[in-house]
Amino acid sequence: MASIAAALNELIAGRDVTVEDALTRHFTDSYRQSTNGEWIDRAAFGEQMTQLRPHIENVEITVLDEVSQGSAYAERHVIRVTQRGGGVARQEVFLFAQLADDGRFDSLEELVRPLPA
Repeated sequence: MASIAAALNELIAGRDVTVEDALTRHFTDSYRQSTNGEWIDRAAFGEQMTQLRPHIENVEITVLDEVSQGSAYAERHVIRVTQRGGGVARQEVFLFAQLADDGRFDSLEELVRPLPA
């Protein structure tokens, strides 16, 4: 089963894999993502991850709910990010995604809300 937690861990904290390799492993070439109503394509998502990665010391993802049926995937998680400067951010993420036939993410819509650190 596809897992957004595994994909994010590899993208954000995966020091032994490039962002492009992680994108190829977990996301289709036609991948699109909406975060709080703002749509981006795979290239923009990759650029965000490339810019974010050097500033992250640690990432912890706690999956609260996860279900997959056919090409439909839904998940809720809390992500805790520790920045290299010591700052900590926590967010709760609710998402619905479509999976391609090969199991990679093809599209994803998420709502994100900040939580106290």
